[in-house]
Amino acid sequence: MQRNLWRFLDRPCRVGKAKISRQRGWIISYVAQNTLNGIDYDGHLLTDIAPAEGTLRSDEYFSFDDPFVSELCQTRPIRRLRRIGFLGAIDYLKPGTGRSPHRRRHNRYEHSLGVAKLAETYAEQRNLHQADRRLLMAAALLHDVGHGPLSHTLEPIFEKEFGLNHHYMTRRIICGETKLGDGIRQTLQAYSVDLEEVLALIDGEHDGPFNFLFGSQINLDTVEGITRCRAFFGRRTAFGSALALAGRLARSSELPTSNLDEFWELKHSVYNLFISANVGLVLDSVAQAYMWDNISRFTADDFLTTEDNLRTKHGYMFKIFRMVASRTTELHRELSKSWLDAELPVKKRRFFVDASQPLSSVDAINKRYQQSKTTSSVRLGEILE
Repeated sequence: MQRNLWRFLDRPCRVGKAKISRQRGWIISYVAQNTLNGIDYDGHLLTDIAPAEGTLRSDEYFSFDDPFVSELCQTRPIRRLRRIGFLGAIDYLKPGTGRSPHRRRHNRYEHSLGVAKLAETYAEQRNLHQADRRLLMAAALLHDVGHGPLSHTLEPIFEKEFGLNHHYMTRRIICGETKLGDGIRQTLQAYSVDLEEVLALIDGEHDGPFNFLFGSQINLDTVEGITRCRAFFGRRTAFGSALALAGRLARSSELPTSNLDEFWELKHSVYNLFISANVGLVLDSVAQAYMWDNISRFTADDFLTTEDNLRTKHGYMFKIFRMVASRTTELHRELSKSWLDAELPVKKRRFFVDASQPLSSVDAINKRYQQSKTTSSVRLGEILE
C-alpha cells in the first residue's frame, strides 16, 4: 500500500527532465519539477510597489503610479488577501517562500496585483482615458476580494453549509456590507469610480467594450492565474508572455489567434497535469473531510478570516497537508475510516480549440475556445490503496 500511495503522488510530481515545448513564447511543460525547498512564509508585500517575488519573477518590481490603486491596496479587504492562498490546499505542497516562484506559496493578493498589471498594460497600450483605466484597475484588483481561506478548497463546504461563495462575498465586500468595513466603497466614491460598473465588469456583464477582458473564456484573470500556476509547479515562468499578450490584445486590430490558441493549450495542460491531478484531489479531499467532521467548529464568519487564523484554530488539517507534502508513509493510517470511505467527486476538464471558429471579433472568443467537463466519483481510500 505504501509503495502504491507514493506511486500515485509521483504522477504529477516526478523528478526528471521536463519535456518542454516552446511555441511562440509560451512555455508548456508536461512534467513538473519536484522541488520543495524554501524558507518560512511571511506573506508580506509592499502596497503600491509589489516586488515581483510576489508575482512570478524575483528580479523586477511592479509599480502603480495612480494613487487610486495605492489607496485601494491599503483597504482592509485587499490587505487580507495576503493571507489567502492562491491554489488552496495545493499551496501546502511547498513549505515556504523563496525568490523563485516554484519554491514558494502564492497568495490572492499577488494574483490580484498580477491581474492589475495586465489591465494596466492593456490600458496604456490603448491610451485609455483615466476613467476607463481606473475602472479596469478596480475590477482587476477586486475580482477575488471575496475568497475565503484555502480559496476553492473549502468553498464547496462553505456554500453547502452557510450559502457562501467568493462571488457573493465579493459583491458584499465591495458594497461595504461585511465586518471588513466599507473602505473599498469609499475609495471608489472618492475617485468617481462607479461601484455598479466595477461589479458588472467583474461579473462579465458590463455593456462596454472592455467586458471581454473579464467575461470571456480567455480573460485577464485566467491568463494571470494559469501562468502563475505554471510557475508554481516548475522552474519556467510564462508571465512575460502574459504581459505581451495583454499588449497584443490592445495594439492589434486583429486578435492574436496563435497566441490565444497556445494559451488555451497551456490551460489544458495546467489543469490536467497539475490542478486536477491526484495529489490535488487528495489535498482538497482531506481538507473537505476535515471540515465536515468538524463543521460545528466552523461559522459563516470563518469565510472572512485568514489562513493564519484558520491554522491556529484547525491545526490538525494543516498537519495532514504537511504529511502529504512530505510523502510520509503514515498518511493512510492517520486518516479516519469515514474519511477513507468518503465518495469524492472527480472533475475532469478538457480545454480545446474549435478551429472552425475564426476570431473575427472579441465576441468570437467564447466560440473558438471551448471546454468540456465530466464528473465521476471515487473513494479516497481507493486512491491511496
